[in-house]
Amino acid sequence: MPVLVGALQIATTVAAAQRVTERRPVDALAIALLAVGPALLWLWHRAPVLVLAGNFAATAAYYTLGYRFGPAALSLAVAMVVAVATGRRRAAWVVTAAGLPTYLLVSAAVGRQAAPGPVAVVAIAAVLGLVLAVGEAVRVAGERRADAERARVAEQRRRVSDERLRVARDLHDVLAHHVSLVNMQANVALRLFDRDPEQARASVAAIKEVSRETLDDLRAALAVLRRDTDAPRRPSAGLSQVDELLARSGEAGLRVTKTVEGEPRQLATAVDLAAFRIVQEAVTNVRRHSAAGAATLRIAFTDDAVMVTVHDHGPAATLPNPDGDGITGMRERAVGLAGTFESGPTPGGGFRVYAELPYRTPS
Repeated sequence: MPVLVGALQIATTVAAAQRVTERRPVDALAIALLAVGPALLWLWHRAPVLVLAGNFAATAAYYTLGYRFGPAALSLAVAMVVAVATGRRRAAWVVTAAGLPTYLLVSAAVGRQAAPGPVAVVAIAAVLGLVLAVGEAVRVAGERRADAERARVAEQRRRVSDERLRVARDLHDVLAHHVSLVNMQANVALRLFDRDPEQARASVAAIKEVSRETLDDLRAALAVLRRDTDAPRRPSAGLSQVDELLARSGEAGLRVTKTVEGEPRQLATAVDLAAFRIVQEAVTNVRRHSAAGAATLRIAFTDDAVMVTVHDHGPAATLPNPDGDGITGMRERAVGLAGTFESGPTPGGGFRVYAELPYRTPS
């Protein structure tokens, strides 16, 4: 920028000064004054106010010495815009406001040229104000770009954080559910190993199948983190897989009775996944924390939302931690979709999990 501004300022000013006037022709001193301002622009990123003051002094000296008119203030205009755009706006306005009367006083004292009339002074002040206004516009545009970039980075970080949280929830749900099934099937196999080898063999086969599904789900979840498009992926989980979930739960010793109310409808992927994961985690908690051998699942479709309720009648074998990852994850899934979530012991005994998820997900 300094080289370009210097070349334009010197060349255009020398060309404009070729016309014969009563003012002083351009000489070596004039060329030096024309070169000082652009040379100072090399320091604009370190001392923009000093660069502005130096350009003001060099330009004022050029015109005070009576040299012929030309675009000798090009570097001054650039310095003014740069000073304002880089955040030195107050200093730029002060230097400009003080520089103009100083130039007029020095010019009158030196007496090398006639003092500018009132109209000329107003015109010069207007031009300086216009240049400062251009600097303000550049500054505002730069701040807006910076704000937009910060917002973009923040949004990108938020999306990454949300994606990591979603993967963490899925990993927790998958591991808690499948490991619980493996544990129960292993207990069944151990108890029946001698008395009923066929049933024990079926439990071991179930463990093998559940382990395979666990590995598939883990690969699919981890593929999101490493963006591995070649990793095997299972279809996205949803309420359509609830029957399979309940069947495996029954094989592990917990019978869950499902009832559906209302007209089933196609759910958004996020809602469908959240509903399934909440049911999955709730059923897993029943197996882990309740001594009940049965539970109920109610799925209700209304005009605005789908509601899922998992209820067992206890008694509790171990008390679930209300601040544990399972309850917290279910609540976060529901709240993240602008839904509601409730969980806790019921007056008649047992434990109840309830979630209401609106069909329309927040944008």
